[in-house]
Amino acid sequence: MLDAGAKGGPMSQLYPFTDPQAAAPRRIVSGHGIRVRDDQGREFIDAVAALWCASLGFDDARLRRAASEQMAELAYYHSFMGRTPAVTERLADRLVARLPAPLSQVFFATSGSEAVESAAKIARYYQSARGRPDKMRFIAREGAYHGSGQMSAALTGLSYCHTGFGLPLPAVLRTGRPHHFRDAEPGESEIAFSKRRARELDALIRAEDAGTIAAFIGEPAMGAGGVILPPEGYWAEIQEVLARHDILLIADEIITGFGRTGEWFGCETWGIRPDMMTLAKQLTASYFPLSAVAISGEMARAIGGFAHQHGTFGHGFTYGGHPVGSAVALETLDIYEEMDLPAQVARLGAHLGRRLARLADRPGIGQLRRQGLLAAVEMTRAEDAARVAAEAEQRGVFFRLIGPVLAIAPPYVATPEDLDAIMDVMEAALDACAVEVAGVP
Repeated sequence: MLDAGAKGGPMSQLYPFTDPQAAAPRRIVSGHGIRVRDDQGREFIDAVAALWCASLGFDDARLRRAASEQMAELAYYHSFMGRTPAVTERLADRLVARLPAPLSQVFFATSGSEAVESAAKIARYYQSARGRPDKMRFIAREGAYHGSGQMSAALTGLSYCHTGFGLPLPAVLRTGRPHHFRDAEPGESEIAFSKRRARELDALIRAEDAGTIAAFIGEPAMGAGGVILPPEGYWAEIQEVLARHDILLIADEIITGFGRTGEWFGCETWGIRPDMMTLAKQLTASYFPLSAVAISGEMARAIGGFAHQHGTFGHGFTYGGHPVGSAVALETLDIYEEMDLPAQVARLGAHLGRRLARLADRPGIGQLRRQGLLAAVEMTRAEDAARVAAEAEQRGVFFRLIGPVLAIAPPYVATPEDLDAIMDVMEAALDACAVEVAGVP
């Protein structure tokens, strides 16, 4: 087999979110529980469930069996033109029964980026259906991550997803992130900060004309932007502004959905009542590519009538609602219910919280954040965080490095002993790097 660069040119694969001229990536060949092994025989704990997604670890026998059995029965079929796999229909019913109000219908895709792309199109379609065709723009937040497609990357508020791609798009308006620790004014409380962010949003909408804005999109808790948990009162203030201006709320639950924050959905954790929701990652524990967009009953009725007038709903993906993915998702939901997902996350989250608290007085620590099994160790300096992450990898633990933040989001099958192993390495890496106190920039 040819190795990378064997032909004298670039590596055979253009790796996503990777420096193409960096060293060849670590090759992962197997996984067990919350651990993976590379082709050199080294074992690592993945403290972020890969990409916030491997919620049941890397070798669940039940999910493998569900995929195998469905593959033997119906390996593929679509949901176009009046046909759909029966297993996909069962999954839709199951999701609708689980989703918070007012969500009552789902559309299937294959990735989080596709889900966000679809949510944007569906929001526009709904506005056309209700006779508001000028409401075509979107509001997204600084530091947000919503995917790497065209519109989903435009909605993303991270420059590395824009540079060189002709992004962001004019249809996207930007408002501030809910990061009280970094962005609050001196002496500003969380409540005051949340109210200020809401006033800024209101001013933006008034300046840009609410009659041109279809929807606001936000992660209940921001993930790739630095594990930013909403400050006190934030979502109540934001929802009040959106309701006043007749703007849809899209909750991007691709990271937070299915238990990550201690409830089934982040919307339930923070009292969010969305018009739309995007789901992926933990829907199948990432054993098969599958995603979904959920919409309210009001939206479903308007879209259904409008599509009927035009003879079809003209949007879909070849592999959306794949029967194998649907079977895996149904089994994943069974496992979550059997483990009593919120209680499991509460138990493990409390243990993780106790270990995080031990870091509070260490030099170089800016802030510790946790909700459920989503946590951040934010250093005062990004360069210190990078050193700690590299040291931790040498000691056998992968953390997610996001600027000054070390993110932690382990699989739900982790044990307290696994969490201790993760945090033991965190502490040892901090000791080894001898991080010095630095001021918050």
